[in-house]
Amino acid sequence: MHRRKTLMRAVARARRAWELHVREIALSAGIPESYRTVLMYLYRHPGAGQRSIAEFAEITASAVNQTVKSMLADGYLCKETDESDKRNSRLYLTEKGEETAAQLYEKLNVSDDAITALIGAEKEAELIALLENVAAHIRGI
Repeated sequence: MHRRKTLMRAVARARRAWELHVREIALSAGIPESYRTVLMYLYRHPGAGQRSIAEFAEITASAVNQTVKSMLADGYLCKETDESDKRNSRLYLTEKGEETAAQLYEKLNVSDDAITALIGAEKEAELIALLENVAAHIRGI
């Protein structure tokens, strides 16, 4: 039996290829897989807490806690107590963390630009709009 090609399988294959590419770029830069998501999240959301990282990454709070401990020890992060709620901490990238995240972000932008060059900016905009509509439709099913 031959499975027919479907949009969502093609999207899943493209997403998987992108995830593998991102992982390869991070590993080639010496960034452990477990650090990548935390680095990139804090690069865009300085001062975030572990709970928001766990929700974004769809991993357990204990997994984030272990990663944060390692990243603190390796000098990528610093932790500050939240003045409005002493039970919570805010996480920030150190200079080392900022530099590493910026380098990774730049490499990913180069890859993203190569994809845009492949399909063209107009088709990219159409595809983005289409995929946003598909995602909204799926949420409404």
